[in-house]
Amino acid sequence: IFQEPMTSLNPLMTCGRQIVETITSHEKMNKAEAKERALAMIRSVGIARPEKVFSEVPAQLSGGMRQRIMIAMALICMSYPAGCCSG
Repeated sequence: IFQEPMTSLNPLMTCGRQIVETITSHEKMNKAEAKERALAMIRSVGIARPEKVFSEVPAQLSGGMRQRIMIAMALICMSYPAGCCSG
């Protein structure tokens, strides 16, 4: 995981939207299902108040929280076999 996740996160998009985009690029599911999966993933990396973090942009989070968001996104990608998706 990068030392400075701001170089990988879009500063204009909420963290939740970025995670949902990652999920929907790998799996066909509606936005409500993707949001629930994103919230579960945010919880799984130890972030308190996942609903609040979901709606915040990266600049509103600490460096450690941004790293956890990147870890959540990486875990989502790792849950799919390589080459299985055309996303």
